[in-house]
Amino acid sequence: MDYSSKNIPIPSRREYLTRLLEMTEKLIKRMRWKAFHFLKKEDEQSTTSDASNPEEDEPETDTYGLKSRRSPPQIPEMVAFESDLLKMIENIQFSQAKNKFQRDLRRDVNHITSSDQVIVEADKTRNLYKMDPDDYSKLVTENITRKYKIAEPQVITEIEAGCHSIAKKLAIDDRIKPTSPKEAFVTIKDHKDNFPHNIKCRLINPTKPEMGRVSKVILDRINTELRSQISVNQWRNTASVLDWFTGLHEKERLTFIVFDIVDFYPSITEPLLMKCLTWAKKHTRISGHEFDAVMHSRRSLLHDHEGNTWEKRDATNQFDVSMGAYDGAEVCELVGLYILQEMGKKIDVASAGLYRDDGLAVMRSSSGSHADRTRKNLIRIFQECGLKITVETNLKIVNFLDVTLNLGTGSYQPYRKPNETPVYINKSSNHPPTVVKNIPLAITRRISELSSNQDAFNKAAPVYNNALASAGYNYKIEENAGKEKAKRTRKGRSRKVIWYNPPYSINVKTNIGARFLKLIDTHFPAGNKLHKIVNRSTVKISYSCMKNIKQIIKSHNSKIMKDATQPPQKKTCNCRQPENCPLRGNCLVDDVIYKATVASQDNSVAYIGLASGPFKMRYNNHTKSLRHDRYKKETELSKYVWGLKDENIDYTIRWDIIKKSNTHRRRTGTCNLCMEEKLAIIGLQEPKLNRRTELISTCRHGTTRSYRRRPPNRAKRK
Repeated sequence: MDYSSKNIPIPSRREYLTRLLEMTEKLIKRMRWKAFHFLKKEDEQSTTSDASNPEEDEPETDTYGLKSRRSPPQIPEMVAFESDLLKMIENIQFSQAKNKFQRDLRRDVNHITSSDQVIVEADKTRNLYKMDPDDYSKLVTENITRKYKIAEPQVITEIEAGCHSIAKKLAIDDRIKPTSPKEAFVTIKDHKDNFPHNIKCRLINPTKPEMGRVSKVILDRINTELRSQISVNQWRNTASVLDWFTGLHEKERLTFIVFDIVDFYPSITEPLLMKCLTWAKKHTRISGHEFDAVMHSRRSLLHDHEGNTWEKRDATNQFDVSMGAYDGAEVCELVGLYILQEMGKKIDVASAGLYRDDGLAVMRSSSGSHADRTRKNLIRIFQECGLKITVETNLKIVNFLDVTLNLGTGSYQPYRKPNETPVYINKSSNHPPTVVKNIPLAITRRISELSSNQDAFNKAAPVYNNALASAGYNYKIEENAGKEKAKRTRKGRSRKVIWYNPPYSINVKTNIGARFLKLIDTHFPAGNKLHKIVNRSTVKISYSCMKNIKQIIKSHNSKIMKDATQPPQKKTCNCRQPENCPLRGNCLVDDVIYKATVASQDNSVAYIGLASGPFKMRYNNHTKSLRHDRYKKETELSKYVWGLKDENIDYTIRWDIIKKSNTHRRRTGTCNLCMEEKLAIIGLQEPKLNRRTELISTCRHGTTRSYRRRPPNRAKRK
């Protein structure tokens, strides 16, 4: 691939509207909750006898950043706004975008989606490789079985029960979700020797324990308080490394010690983490429930495409610190803080610091024997923690993170790995204009920050100028360009802002941002009951992005592997009289959007519905409400049909499947089936029975189908 996989192609009309509906629904839910609590507080204050001295509110329970899974009630003051917002979506206008780069992207996307093979990414290059699903499944299984074993069936239940118990103690059991199982995948290390005769891979486990979201907040607080109480250098970015370097005195008399922790994440053991948490208790408050939440977040499982669940062979209680975990970086930072304070006690260096698994120290220039003793002491400190490191001493120049530091001259400059060429999104990519516009400026600022002088900047600039030119930018980075914009002063007043994030696409003709803000001004003017919390200062808009090439490849691979491991096609109809089947032999199809067309005399109307289980079950519920008058108000369809019956008007109903989709996705919190139903309602051109309020309805599948998993395909493994 000769361009960045982060480039975004122009989506289809259906893809765009589905994403727009999803983001609009999230906005309305947030606005409803905010209005609900605001109006509730207003009512409480109005009913208080002494309004000038209201009682103090009770302290709010810590929710650890988790959002409520409950749906907010409908707010009467927002009904007109919601209706006009949905009308805006129904009337979105599209245009034909003429763009050579986008035509090339669309061609590549069509090539990807039409392929019946899995597309595997390389580990450290931009190469892509095609594999048959069976060969890919075999490759993944081979990499899994090296370090994992099949978990017992009750393990998932035990972990979820433990998660629920801890969540209940923390009063967040109504907010935290069950862990979403995501299939493991591999990337190919095509830079290794003897490739492709000996294919080596990196196994990636994307399953993240949901309790890790809570653990992340807890550990972030612990680490922040520890950093403020103990004098150690734990760097969180390159800027903090440069601040440390420029603050060193008499650099010419110093030498570097650079060390790297080997396999830091997987090498962290349960005893080491418990030791670090126990040490942290001496400096900050950690409740028993928080301690349990952090430790429980380490119980990690791996899932494959065949529905099997795996656990690490040499781990106790499925303990694992995975690189993709929500709190993986925070766990490493806590262990790093503990190691840094141990280093301060046991080794003699002028200064030392750590960024995740990369460490750097400086010592006064001395004999080789002294440097060797320091190296051995450093190795011993890490060995006591069960960790291995590689160490280099007596260095004057080091490449650390993305910068080269030079003690001899006191200078620094940008660093790139050998044969690594920067690649940026194309200027014609389907990104919001502000993103594309700021890329050259951001690169300029970054290179300028990593350069200690003009010569260092000029030496690094040509590579980045060539990369920008390859991406279609007519821009040359220059020293100090864009620095003024980087120095922004924060406003003193902070606001709780609700953001509306509609997707951006070049082919959308309607100015969504302008129309949305106009609706805010129209429905919540000064004097409106909700104007205080709904205005241009508290509700703002920022465009989000559609799927990029990398995400499209990931979705394609998931679909191919799902089709390859799908069980044989089951019976499609069980009607006693097949000629009377409502779907003409397909009544047992499940997870579908259907349309019921009611024809009566010269009139015809349609009703859109969904069936998360077999359609036959949903059809039987409809026939029940059409036959018995005590159920006639169950649906808009039954209300309409009973109205025809009351007027003795003959009618016929035709049932059709519009689209088949999958239900609630726990990994994203969205439901494809519900979104497809809403999209079908919007796109229906003929008269319809569905109400507009159905577009902002509660998904009923998140707490039912989300707990079901496809049974393991044991037969195939044999």
